[in-house]
Amino acid sequence: MRRSLCVVAGIGAACAALFLPLRQAHAWGPEAHRAIALIADKFLQQNDAAARGKVQAVLATDKDNRLTKNDIASEATWADALRDKSQEARFATSGWHAVRLRPDSPDLAAACSGHKPLPAGYPASRGPPDNCVVDKILQFEKELQNPDTSAGERLAALQFLLNLVGDVNDPLLAIDRGDQGGRCTAVQIATKPPVRLSSYWQTTLVGEVVGRDPAAGAARILASVAGADVQKWAAGNPESWALESHEIAKTIIYGFPADSAAGKYAFPGTRGEQEGCGDVTLHKVAADYETKALAAVKQQLAKGGIRLAQVLRDSFK
Repeated sequence: MRRSLCVVAGIGAACAALFLPLRQAHAWGPEAHRAIALIADKFLQQNDAAARGKVQAVLATDKDNRLTKNDIASEATWADALRDKSQEARFATSGWHAVRLRPDSPDLAAACSGHKPLPAGYPASRGPPDNCVVDKILQFEKELQNPDTSAGERLAALQFLLNLVGDVNDPLLAIDRGDQGGRCTAVQIATKPPVRLSSYWQTTLVGEVVGRDPAAGAARILASVAGADVQKWAAGNPESWALESHEIAKTIIYGFPADSAAGKYAFPGTRGEQEGCGDVTLHKVAADYETKALAAVKQQLAKGGIRLAQVLRDSFK
């Protein structure tokens, strides 16, 4: 994994001339990805020990990783660490984490740049950079199912899947409201100070749902899922999961009351960085918004874990 990240993405030296000022919020943070991976791991431990053993065996081959540890929870953050490592990594892989659907006319083909196939002979870890999360999940899953996939590519495919299946269940990655993934929308819950919508969902709510101990939080979330929901959530495919996340973004994350707009708000700048949002719309909402939001985050983390477990079972039959 010490290769140039442009080479990993299959765009070579040309990527240096194509860098874009990507400022989209990353949405799910490391705490969410660890929890989703631990939910999947716990589910496999209880229901498919053979698949879990195969997953662990592939992760054990990760001997040259300077980004994360090689346990399943840490590896679920590897794709984000790779993307955040440098500007070339952001160009090469940022598009793989999201499917930015229009609020009122979601078109998966358009959001996924026409579902461009892998170039002939290319492993999935090398591109194309304009594939979306739906495309990449299917590509990496196919690689894991193929016994001829090289050991190095098998590890990369698993590392990406551990992260991307979580991302497809993140509502903020499934909608484009022109606000940098919620980064440039302000929300004020009751009398609390205004916060970025993305930070509220990425950090505050996830922290409240998972708690300080990710393993205990994951076990608690999994234990709360009914058997019927497990079967329902494991069904479908990445496209249907993305559309479901999009609907949650529309109806809950951005489901502000019509009279919630309360003028403009300017976020304070971070030391050493220029604040890029300027004056943004401030939405003031009642405490019931937080109640619905907490329930939605808990359910999406559970869905992510169940669906990740199913993808891993299908990949390691």
